[in-house]
Amino acid sequence: MTACGQKSQPPTAVVTPIPTPTSVTPPVTTTQPTSTVAASPVPVKIPKQETSAETSTPIISALPKSLYPEPAPVQIPLIPDPNKIAANPKPDPLSKLKIPTNPAQQITPVGIGNAKIGMSLKELKEQMGQGFQFPIKSSFIEGFDAIAVTKAGAVQYYIPYPAGTQFTDADKIQHLMTDNPNYRTEQGVGPGTSIQQATIVYGGATLSLSKENESREFINFTQHPNGLAFRPKPVGNHNFAGDYPESNDDYLKTQKYDNKAAIGQITVSCTESQCEQSN
Repeated sequence: MTACGQKSQPPTAVVTPIPTPTSVTPPVTTTQPTSTVAASPVPVKIPKQETSAETSTPIISALPKSLYPEPAPVQIPLIPDPNKIAANPKPDPLSKLKIPTNPAQQITPVGIGNAKIGMSLKELKEQMGQGFQFPIKSSFIEGFDAIAVTKAGAVQYYIPYPAGTQFTDADKIQHLMTDNPNYRTEQGVGPGTSIQQATIVYGGATLSLSKENESREFINFTQHPNGLAFRPKPVGNHNFAGDYPESNDDYLKTQKYDNKAAIGQITVSCTESQCEQSN
């Protein structure tokens, strides 16, 4: 009751409205992948190369030294099978081998005549003296030119060297080749000697042919002399002295050959260590 006698109103409760919950989507944080940058290598300073207006001649030591690329002919000895028919059942009568009496015309594992492997061209000229000439023969064989050592117009032997180079008096001899029948080994075998005659001294002969090596043909004996390479001279219009089997192989060999076939060339070359020392 109030002081005026009036009934008081009951207290009114004040209700605070409850806010409706709002769904809040949390912000999406996108993480960018961190790219790893590789450290740049320290640049290598390349020296500037000076170009010359003149074209320099390649030096001999920078070119192939092998006169006959692999396979080396002396590495394929083949021992004749006694149970097989002989390659030449009826050889021509053999004449006596002519033993060289002049050391200046002898073929050895280290040289031909006065020319020796490892000798400089200047040293050879000094030994040969008057009457000898040394003309250059270009394109002697594939990849090689040669100096022909001549006397009275006749070639005594050749000094092959890589094509595209100049062989000076100071350069060392690495290869020697002769097809002159006056030059022979100490057993009397030389250009013009029949293969049959050579077998009397060096044993059975095996002829080999490498199609990849310009189809060059070689002779190998069961008792092959060290340091020498023999090439045959085919008879007549025949391309080869050997009778090779039909084959697609690049490398062939046979013990059958023309009875009248002879040795055409003999070559003396430096060993690998000798070639390295001469450069």
